Amino acid sequence: MSAVTLIKTGFTAGELDPRLVGRSDLDALAKGAALLENVVVQVTGGVTRRPGMRRSTDVPGGMRLVPFDGADGGAVLAFGPFKVDVIIGDAVAATPNTPAAANWSSLQVPQLSFARLGESLLICHPDLEPRQLVRLASGGWQLRKWSFAIPQGAPAPFPYREPFARFAADEVALQPVKTGLAADQPIPRDSLVTLSASAPVFTALHAGTRLRIKGRQVTVQSVQSTTEAIGLVLEALNDGQTTRDWDEQAFSQAHGYPITVGFWQDRLVVGGSRDLPDAIWMSRTGRYFDFDEGTGLDDEAFRFRLGTERNHAIRALVSGRQLQVFTSVGEWALSGDPLTPATIRADQQTGIGSPVARSLPPVEVDGATLFVSRSGKELREFLFTDDQQAFQAADLAVLARHLLADPVDMAFDPIRRLVLLVRADGSMAAATIDRENGIVAWSRLTTNGLVRAVTHLDGRTWLLVSRNGTVSLEYLDDALGVDGALTFTATTPRTVWAGLERFNDRQVWLIGDGRPMGRTVVTDGSVVLPQPVGTFVVGLAFTHVIEPVRALPLPNRVQDARYRVVRLSFRLLTTLALRLDLGSGPVAQALPAVPGGFTGDHAVRVLGWRRGIETTPWRIAQDEPSPFTLLSVSHQLQVID
Repeated sequence: MSAVTLIKTGFTAGELDPRLVGRSDLDALAKGAALLENVVVQVTGGVTRRPGMRRSTDVPGGMRLVPFDGADGGAVLAFGPFKVDVIIGDAVAATPNTPAAANWSSLQVPQLSFARLGESLLICHPDLEPRQLVRLASGGWQLRKWSFAIPQGAPAPFPYREPFARFAADEVALQPVKTGLAADQPIPRDSLVTLSASAPVFTALHAGTRLRIKGRQVTVQSVQSTTEAIGLVLEALNDGQTTRDWDEQAFSQAHGYPITVGFWQDRLVVGGSRDLPDAIWMSRTGRYFDFDEGTGLDDEAFRFRLGTERNHAIRALVSGRQLQVFTSVGEWALSGDPLTPATIRADQQTGIGSPVARSLPPVEVDGATLFVSRSGKELREFLFTDDQQAFQAADLAVLARHLLADPVDMAFDPIRRLVLLVRADGSMAAATIDRENGIVAWSRLTTNGLVRAVTHLDGRTWLLVSRNGTVSLEYLDDALGVDGALTFTATTPRTVWAGLERFNDRQVWLIGDGRPMGRTVVTDGSVVLPQPVGTFVVGLAFTHVIEPVRALPLPNRVQDARYRVVRLSFRLLTTLALRLDLGSGPVAQALPAVPGGFTGDHAVRVLGWRRGIETTPWRIAQDEPSPFTLLSVSHQLQVID
């Protein structure tokens, strides 16, 4: 029998995948844990009870969150079926919706993609005509269609400088026929013509679509058959002869709309559409809605496709040192300095792929782009490396693959150094990331309800949370230890507090003047406190749990050796409560009563022999809404050799 002292100096490996418990050779076992729930790992190594969630306002039907920053603090945009709510402060400031303007259903909201353009937000979906949400100078908000550039001096109806593309086979020819004119005669503007195709190309959805014949635009007024339509000439045609030099409006009901949108080198970039998923269109420099390709001058618009043997459906665009293009099967980098139609170059860097069932935008962290893999089980770091002179895509979740289960949203909290991934089951996976020190530490966050979306704006991390059928906007608050929290104040301290109807028939924690005052069940929207207070906080409890890896690194790496924990010492920082389970149930520990919380070592004696991974030597589980930070744990063991 030998005496052994093991010191867990921190938790910088985070919660570990249970499938790693057999890897006694991994250094991560000494720095990780079997379970880290409702705690966040500090970059210094300790774990802290996560912030509580303070309620801001109700957002009925909310499904997605988009930040809209500004000098005045900006706004949080909450998207739901056929609506968008603009939330400023703790109230819905505007809902600029009409059935025709907010044209997305509940099934389409997950596929919406967004890009900020000045005082507006561009909104795309492959099956919907794109929209632009504009913050007006008056302070109001307007939701409207995209408006492409119009040639100077052109009368209505206008020919728009929008993207065009060829969808029909190269051999298909088209002839515009104007009654009374010979085929070699010019056809003037505003003429009605019959458009005759040499093969079936028209569908009923082509009505209202613009075609371009030898560079001149014609609007389809009506469709007569699959090979014939009636068109209105918007720009005078040189003649009415049969030609294969024709194409169609790239974005329409007939062929779908943009998948995603972004900006690079002062150009608006449209990435993919329903029928051309691998195409990229770039606007003229400084003229974001002008896609006139002209004669190929340096500042003119251009288009190209990611031509490979695989079907690359574009999913996201990220502007960095190069334009990063994320597709369903790989990741690309576009270069060109300066960017012109002649200098643009597209190179595939990696072959991971991004999710296709929903829009899950990548996030930027310290110069790296983090994206969820197509499998939904990996968080990849897309990063240019000097030694390889190329982008790499390392998996940041390789030690915690079990936590990445069907992610639906993602955001980065730069203040807490947290990447938050919302899962389909309503919980979150959180990763503390410090790239400079090589730290990626995962934990899981749960709440009494379902988290639907997350975003970060103006120093706050905002969450859409569904509780008891009500969807609310909440934000993380380090001063709270409860969720869905409401705060009340009174000039004269009192014991009876009303206005709690949202908590009816639910158990809540009561906090008066900063002190926990116990739990109770709310009835008739009010509670009675044991003593009068001037500041009252009420909210739902959440339990933080810390459980170490059961496979302790025993001497000689003997997996099934019998051992006895003689003494445990927990190093705490500003902690007010500690509840330990040493094998016979949780027991509250008596910590010194120090204002602001106890900092120091708390030691306990332990009884009983253990073997291998049968049981855990200790477990912390508590819902007290008070500060808690565990820095390290020292184990004094006796081991049978």
